[in-house]
Amino acid sequence: MTRALRVFVIALLFVSCRSTRPTGSPVAPLTAATSEEAMAQLRARRDSFEGLRSLMKVRATTNGKTQSFRAQLHVQDARRMELIAYTPVGTTALTLRADGDAITSDPEVAPASFAFLRNAGLTPAETAMLLLGIPPRDDLQYDVAVTGLRSATAAGVTVTYDPPSFPAQKVVVTRGDDRVEIEHLEVVR
Repeated sequence: MTRALRVFVIALLFVSCRSTRPTGSPVAPLTAATSEEAMAQLRARRDSFEGLRSLMKVRATTNGKTQSFRAQLHVQDARRMELIAYTPVGTTALTLRADGDAITSDPEVAPASFAFLRNAGLTPAETAMLLLGIPPRDDLQYDVAVTGLRSATAAGVTVTYDPPSFPAQKVVVTRGDDRVEIEHLEVVR
């Protein structure tokens, strides 16, 4: 095989394995004049929710260990979600699916690895909605700006949004010493 052909094949394999951008239409920001109106708009979007996808960078620190990776999050509704974590070269490292409280993954990992998705009594899909800036239920405590959620709190878990916006841009989830930082690179529906 000639050098040029080898380079072409390697480049083709690299491009074909890279993490892909989510397909769909852009998500419109809120158009509220007050925080009460913003919360009403967020509830309306929750009530008519037809799914969102996000390409994101994740930095998770649990038990003193930090992992960073890119991922694609697909939330179909308040019960179903999928998370695809990518390797540094863009190949799929893990695919996690949740339906209600049932979580499966490929490759299979220990159930304790999913503790982050079962925060504060929320289903994994409700947690994913919260990561995108949608209040999944009314029984959590929310601090709302005219542009979106500033923070949400429930059962020792705090989610902060910087800046407050919908769709969310940068999200930090803390629970004790555990911390997950998410930067949404693109959110579509």
